[in-house]
Amino acid sequence: MSASTVPDLLIAGCDVLPGPGEERRAVDVEIGGGRISSIVDAGSAGDGSAERIDGTGLLAIPGLVNAHTHSPENCLRGIGEGLALEPWLLRMFGSSGPYTPQDHYDCALAGAVEMLELGVTGVVDHLWMTPPSVEAVDAAMRAYRDIGIRATVAPLMDDHDYTEDFGAAIGADLGIGGMSHHVALPPAEELVAQLRESLASWHGAEGDRLRILAGPGGVQWASEELLAGLAAAAREHGAGIHIHLLETTLQDRVCRHRFGCSAVEALDRLGILAPDCSLPHSVWTSDGDVELIAASGAIPVHNPAANLRLGSGRAPIRALLEAGAVVALGTDGSASSDNQNLWEALRLASLIHNDAAAGRWLTSSATLAMATSGGAAVIGRNAELGRLAVGAIADLALIDRRGDGVAGSVDTTAALALSESGRGVRHVIVDGRPVVRDGRCVTVDRDAARARLAEQAARRSPTASRPPDKTRRAMEEMMRFRGTAARLTDNEERETT
Repeated sequence: MSASTVPDLLIAGCDVLPGPGEERRAVDVEIGGGRISSIVDAGSAGDGSAERIDGTGLLAIPGLVNAHTHSPENCLRGIGEGLALEPWLLRMFGSSGPYTPQDHYDCALAGAVEMLELGVTGVVDHLWMTPPSVEAVDAAMRAYRDIGIRATVAPLMDDHDYTEDFGAAIGADLGIGGMSHHVALPPAEELVAQLRESLASWHGAEGDRLRILAGPGGVQWASEELLAGLAAAAREHGAGIHIHLLETTLQDRVCRHRFGCSAVEALDRLGILAPDCSLPHSVWTSDGDVELIAASGAIPVHNPAANLRLGSGRAPIRALLEAGAVVALGTDGSASSDNQNLWEALRLASLIHNDAAAGRWLTSSATLAMATSGGAAVIGRNAELGRLAVGAIADLALIDRRGDGVAGSVDTTAALALSESGRGVRHVIVDGRPVVRDGRCVTVDRDAARARLAEQAARRSPTASRPPDKTRRAMEEMMRFRGTAARLTDNEERETT
């Protein structure tokens, strides 16, 4: 940005954390044209014509980026407690019912309110749809457009039912005919055409605040035709690919049975694995997989809360970072992590990978980078987002230094990673525009958005739908394979009382 740019917003007298482990005290931050135009000593900024935000006692940090979630799950919190991923999926899709475009709009809008008020300025929404449609993508994108968050939507698309592969891989007949009795699976060419239409309509919209990624559900859920078609369509538009990777041991078993190699090797052979490819979960990756991911430049997305909730395992995040991979951070959907609080994911990521016996620790600087610059890399904006510097896009949060999270801290970066909960967020700016003031979203009617979400949750109550007996048998078979002792009857009693 030119030094002559006239600022339209001034944050006066704040402290700034340009990036993890860095800090400047008492500065003025000038913003013009959606970018940071200057960071100077307090009291030395321009001529006073810009809108002024009093930054006294506030800490400016790069806006957090939630690099993996599913907005339709915002009305399904708490579903399937005590279930591992595969039976949980059968439970969720068997109970949630279809979504209209208005349903998708309401779920996306309420989730964005929650995230913005927590200082999350960017989101990657791996949007599952029942049924898949361009109209569903349009609805979610309109919600993100209206509220002012930086959003990248990856329409989740599948055309292969891997529950049948799972039965073959373990030599068992599950007797359910896969998941297709819950979710219709359109042909690959139809899904690729839908993605092309969404790319043409939304990729780069609103001054490039809104983007689209290809979003195949996973190697195990997609035909090779679909994977190749989605990747080609995205890359023709300068977009990337966002695909679940090895969340569970079942997925590893199925991929090895189907492809004769690991899922990571399959993605590499198919030409998917590249710097524009992000890999949510990446839990059951081998040492060789880790090296292949790092060498390719692909970006794993860590989702510690959901992985703990579903008992999926712990991703090898230290090994990935040590191999040179850029790692991002996500909440996952609210049906598996039960909220959209990236601060919670940040704290978990900072804790669960430490090993005193081996003398190996994951630093708060590393995890805060995952929540900021790592997420920016997923949407292809790491040269412009994830740091507070002159010329950077003005996506930032202002945190009250007197709040519970950072008051009394001796290490600001550590306090943010380990102590801050989001309650200290006072103001949030996206693309140079204030979207949260004094802790409240000001771009939409937040209370109405939450009321509509509550109405939808009541309509989708899981107590209204019991999985068919054949689905229950498949769920129990999957749970036995996982080596768990959980039984469905106990979970159903908890959900129906």
